[in-house]
Amino acid sequence: MKIRFVTSQLKLFFLNICMLAAFNSANAQDLQLIIASSNTQETKAINTIGYSKLFDNYKTLLLEIERFKNVAYRLGYIEATVQSTTKNNLKTSIQLKLGPKYESVQLYADKVLFELLDIKPIETTDSLTYYQAKVSGLEVLMNQLTNSLASKSYPFASVTLNNIKPISKSILKADLLVVTKKARQLNTVEIKGYDKFPRSFIKHFLGIKTNTPFDLKAIQTKTETLDQLNFTKQLRPAEVLFTQDTTSVYLYLQKNKSNRFDGFIGFGSEETTRDLELNGYLYLNLVNNLNYGETFILNYRSDENDLKTFETKLTLPYLFESPIGSELKLNIFKKDSMFTTAEQSVNLFYQLNPKQRLFLGIQTAQSNALDPIESSNIVDYKINAYELRYTYQNRTPKDILFPLKSQMEVRFSRATRKTSTATTNQSIYLLKASHQFNLNTSNSIYIALDAQGIDSKNYLFNELLRFGGIRTIRGFEENSINASAFIMVASEYRFRLSPSLYVHSIIDAAYFNTPTKIDQKLVGIGLGFGVATEAGLLRFNIANGQVENQNFKFSDSKVHLSLTATF
Repeated sequence: MKIRFVTSQLKLFFLNICMLAAFNSANAQDLQLIIASSNTQETKAINTIGYSKLFDNYKTLLLEIERFKNVAYRLGYIEATVQSTTKNNLKTSIQLKLGPKYESVQLYADKVLFELLDIKPIETTDSLTYYQAKVSGLEVLMNQLTNSLASKSYPFASVTLNNIKPISKSILKADLLVVTKKARQLNTVEIKGYDKFPRSFIKHFLGIKTNTPFDLKAIQTKTETLDQLNFTKQLRPAEVLFTQDTTSVYLYLQKNKSNRFDGFIGFGSEETTRDLELNGYLYLNLVNNLNYGETFILNYRSDENDLKTFETKLTLPYLFESPIGSELKLNIFKKDSMFTTAEQSVNLFYQLNPKQRLFLGIQTAQSNALDPIESSNIVDYKINAYELRYTYQNRTPKDILFPLKSQMEVRFSRATRKTSTATTNQSIYLLKASHQFNLNTSNSIYIALDAQGIDSKNYLFNELLRFGGIRTIRGFEENSINASAFIMVASEYRFRLSPSLYVHSIIDAAYFNTPTKIDQKLVGIGLGFGVATEAGLLRFNIANGQVENQNFKFSDSKVHLSLTATF
């Protein structure tokens, strides 16, 4: 902000300030400054404004006088003048006349200019327009107006005040002058450091589009969302290069290691023989290896009771540089010699913003009984379903122990199940959400909710939901619980011992229904820890799961050991 005050009194003020520099050879230990007025009320006002009184040298003394002057002007004492300056040994006294305090200022300008600045003026009877502002907030207002013009593609605009005059004891008037210069548009976006960064993410993920009005602050805000991409990071804030005809933004990026391998081993005892049982899974997540932003997931799980799961998922964002992406998924489940189920789904998704996606797709499933004689409730069936899904994810990549702060998935499917004897309409729903509440730098509470269900006239054993284990309710065998609906809450109190080590509690609870019984309760209690090693994040959990009205048995505890490695 630049405000011109053209008065002889102000010239005298600056002259007296400069004269103080002649005393710079004095002792630098006990310099004292006194600012006062011949008017008692003004002296009280000076003391209210406040200033430092003791200094080591004259340079800091002069800076304090300059600071006091600026504060007085911002508060409305624009006619403040120095009447005399006296130096007596190490004491410097300034006799100051503050003058009246102006509370507000009327800024006059054309109505069109106020529309450009997005402020609503006051119209007078003589067709003049002005905006009334507090003098104490004038500097902030001027900065806001300059930023407003910059956001409208005028980065070199300037806002000044001219012809400042008092019109009453507490009100000033001034002309508001704006020089916009040439409007700028964003012409190009250049990538430095990661030349193969997928360009479609600039337009659709970051929302930065060329040939649009230029706003550097908005661009810098948008690039902060790069933290939500695990395959790249921003090395420094975006910069801009102006030439006579073009405006170019430079993004300084680095490609991250984002492939993930997750292995898990579980230990438990077989219920009848009490022999040690091993189970586990392998999870491979390949991200952006083709520099397209794609994700490929391969998941193989072998659980107790001879349950095996094989799953693959391919996600392709921004097909043909459009805002639409696709997701293809295959899941095969086998229950020992009883049945197999194969599910396929195709989804299209739209990126609402860097943290949210909306999916729409179709799903088919087919289940076949391997030994129909073993269970009469295992029946061959086919399912066709339409699916609507919403996902939310908020990453904190700088935290190596807890890189995911919160996430949510909401899914609703309308399905038709066909068997050899009947056709049944079904509704399938899912809600998953988790969040870490940080109490301070060392303590946090983690809460996860998982609610799923099938609404159907009747149920087949081989279509029931399966849960239990490290990813749902801990202390139970993996996927050992069958239900038509369940709701599960998992919680941890986490204590960070160091940047690479934490310990936590385990308190999980679940309610679930089966086709024959409702409101069954489960509880899982235990302890665990996680440590970041050179190989990856190693996690250890031990938990004991209890069914309602069941006595505690330490021998039923489950031990889970997992390693998540990034490469």
